[in-house]
Amino acid sequence: MFNQGQEEGRVLNCKIIAGEVRIANVADFLSLLKSIAHKYAVTIQAMNAELIAGEEHITAAVMKALRAMEEGRNITSDLSLEILLYAAGKRQIERAFAIGVSEGDNKVAIVIVDTTAGNDLAVVADEVKRKTGLEEAPVHELDYNNAKKEKLKRFFNITEAEINAVGEKKLKMLVLERVALLDVLK
Repeated sequence: MFNQGQEEGRVLNCKIIAGEVRIANVADFLSLLKSIAHKYAVTIQAMNAELIAGEEHITAAVMKALRAMEEGRNITSDLSLEILLYAAGKRQIERAFAIGVSEGDNKVAIVIVDTTAGNDLAVVADEVKRKTGLEEAPVHELDYNNAKKEKLKRFFNITEAEINAVGEKKLKMLVLERVALLDVLK
């Protein structure tokens, strides 16, 4: 679990929870997450875990989104949307929403980010789980596995030529490359 991380001397208070949740209405679900985020003055973003290539994918998106916001290179004025853009490796918000949640049964990865490093994110995570009905699963289940291969390749436009060049085991690195390339494509 990624609770504390450092980059260039900065301490990041970030928690990732994963699991399954039934979403009757996406707008209501996102509104609930937004109200919890507002209550604790944190940022919360929910993503489709089937399109996440592991914990490192999420943490890279969070760090890049924070850096973009700090440097004024952000695409949106909302950190949660900026995280979604980086996680999706897409500039267009509408296209990035494809990595978000949908109605029905979802495997989700939810990231909670506290830029003040003053909150106990375990408390926030417990409230998210309780209010959304999230049935938590171990975060390591986000890691790349064969069942995700085709979905990840399709979503991130990873070609067979790229896979052949670097090897099947490097798919996660190709996804992380797409996250990093968003800065170049801006």
